[in-house]
Amino acid sequence: MSLVESPAATRKPGILINRNFALLWAGQSISFIGDALLDFTLSLWLAFDLGRGQTWAPLAVSGVMVSASAGTLLIGPVAGVFVDRWDKRRTLLAFIGVQGILVASLLVVADLMPLPFFAGGHPPLAAQLAMLYAVAFLVNGFAQFTRPARTALIGDLVAEPELPQASGLIETMIDLSLMIGFGVAPLLFVLFGIGFALIADALSFVVAFLMILGVKAPPAARSVQPGERGNVRREFVAGLRFSLSNLIIRTLLIVYTIVLFGSGAINALLVFFLAQTLHAPKEAIGIFPVMLGLGLVVGSLCGGSLAKRVGLIRIYWMSIILLGIFAIALSRQTMFVPGLIFGFLVGIPNGIMNVALTPLVLHATPRAMVGRVMAVLEPAMMVAQIASVAVFGTLASTVFSHFHVTVLGQPFGTYDVLILLPGVLCLIAGTIAFLSLRRVTLGAEADNDAPPAGGG
Repeated sequence: MSLVESPAATRKPGILINRNFALLWAGQSISFIGDALLDFTLSLWLAFDLGRGQTWAPLAVSGVMVSASAGTLLIGPVAGVFVDRWDKRRTLLAFIGVQGILVASLLVVADLMPLPFFAGGHPPLAAQLAMLYAVAFLVNGFAQFTRPARTALIGDLVAEPELPQASGLIETMIDLSLMIGFGVAPLLFVLFGIGFALIADALSFVVAFLMILGVKAPPAARSVQPGERGNVRREFVAGLRFSLSNLIIRTLLIVYTIVLFGSGAINALLVFFLAQTLHAPKEAIGIFPVMLGLGLVVGSLCGGSLAKRVGLIRIYWMSIILLGIFAIALSRQTMFVPGLIFGFLVGIPNGIMNVALTPLVLHATPRAMVGRVMAVLEPAMMVAQIASVAVFGTLASTVFSHFHVTVLGQPFGTYDVLILLPGVLCLIAGTIAFLSLRRVTLGAEADNDAPPAGGG
């Protein structure tokens, strides 16, 4: 009897679909929380310990984000080639283990006790900063191996009709992990110090490793067979060419790039919009991200069941259009409480939209090319967000710095206009998704090794 549960099993799936996916989901959930803990812990360490009272502290905190982004952009495109060559479960285990070791290595420069290989027993600030940035770079860079490997493994463990449910469960934990991580990290840091916080982060990777170790997966599709010689450039170009020629993947690439270019504006200008347009008290500004996060969780939870009832393609383009409508409505608010309500509403279609990504990628992509397709999509989306922060931040400080106009009796200022524009971009992106995919039919029993539906 096989130890692997068939994705095509006919019995009715449970809440977590099947045992193997449940283990994968649990392991990745712990890993997501660990990622959020690490991101916030490093920022707290720089702001309130290494850089305490220093004028360079804000720049140093920004350096963590730059290092993390650099790891994604530099390692991501090549990572997909190797993910497609390797066994997906083993890839997950290997890189989660390495990430845990990297986080634990920061304990060496955390100045917890005198060490003989540092002058005076204490690491110099330069060594601490260099180690911190190197770990941020590598942990986020190696995540470019774990993310596509996880996506491909979900396709191996879950039958296509249950993919939206699986994606919804994963996205829900991603959203919850941010809220949990950002809530727990300050407590660990303030109450117990950087050492305890780093140990907790490292242990999250250990738990995730043990969970995924219990997963029994069918043989993974590989782009290069044992004994066959690969070619990184040729394999990467093949993945890029497929991504641009396949209708579904090309549409995802265009639509998510537009949407995330808009969302970067909200990330960059949110504090100013809340304070100056919604007149939010400083102590209440943190409530808005919580409401947005709750909306994301609700959308992620609902996305899977809506996909079964309405159809994956329909909920995809409809969620993007609703996201645009709610973002525009948010930009027209002038009071904090209505702004909170629309912030929550913005999160719901955003969560639903995120749920659609994995099922659509797995439907359209041959199993042996999932890693390379994800390696095209994710860096492109990150570039869109980074470019958005730079562009909209520059516009707010230059062209729109003293902007004020009245149209049909409605006043428009700097920040409400720059929040309105992402809503308009979402309407455009949703229309593109509808026009591109309206004739695409997703088969319930798609064969991912066959030429995918919606090819160019």
